[in-house]
Amino acid sequence: MKKYFLKTICLLALMPFSSLLAQDLQMSAHHNLKLAFEFGYNVVSAGLVKPEQIRENRSSGYFYGDDYYDYYGHFGDYTSATTTYFGVKPEFFIFRNRLGIASGLRFTMASSDLVSDRDDFLWKINEDGLKTEYVRIKDILHRSYLLGVPLEIKVFPNNRELPFQHYFKIGASFNYRIYHNNQVNFTNKAMEKYDDLVHSQLPDGNAFSAFLFGAIGFKIGKYKEGRWIPWGNIEFQFPHFLLTNKSFVFAENINDIDFPGVGIQLSFQIPIGKNVPIGSSKSILINQ
Repeated sequence: MKKYFLKTICLLALMPFSSLLAQDLQMSAHHNLKLAFEFGYNVVSAGLVKPEQIRENRSSGYFYGDDYYDYYGHFGDYTSATTTYFGVKPEFFIFRNRLGIASGLRFTMASSDLVSDRDDFLWKINEDGLKTEYVRIKDILHRSYLLGVPLEIKVFPNNRELPFQHYFKIGASFNYRIYHNNQVNFTNKAMEKYDDLVHSQLPDGNAFSAFLFGAIGFKIGKYKEGRWIPWGNIEFQFPHFLLTNKSFVFAENINDIDFPGVGIQLSFQIPIGKNVPIGSSKSILINQ
């Protein structure tokens, strides 16, 4: 009973591919269904979003002993946004088990920070006529927590089962922000009374985000007749692109970045129901 329940859950999660799956099931041929538990980390290159409250030195004059610039930090035009995620996804294999189609649920923590090249920087909290008030901030750390749906297609070039086997993948992730927060670190405790005011001046960003990536990976594990053999996977993702603007508070997608993002994903897959090896000519009837 448990086996049929897990199989039903996996098939429901793959509803976006229902027509393709239905066609393969009708052929009663060569299918594998595996449930994957994944963990991944990505670094994405992006443009730095600079709030207007920052008092910034737009040159590097202080490197040459100009004391005037000692009071101001300098920010570059680019930054890195990171994502750390874990999730669960069923993967259905068709075409002699050499093509895998996966979808599921993924929880992601996305981070983007505001840090200058100095120990701190100035943040304008108020301007009234000739009077302007600033606070000194070490850094501002932003964290967004996303719930998303990955869509991935995996291809095994080899047409037979091997214990250590490479594959290629293209995928995307579509996410919705369920919670986010900002941590403002001041240079001294006396300025912490302005914490709420600084928070109210921070940009909010978009609730929706999307990523696109390619990858090369390696499957570790081999099918054995009559045995329940899990797979391990390690894959290296490159390139990794942010498709949506303002998905991070301090990072946004721009078109002139020379180096796109990179990432790594680890996953552990367990077979659900009857499985056959990659490239097998065996036929598995659906009613078995």
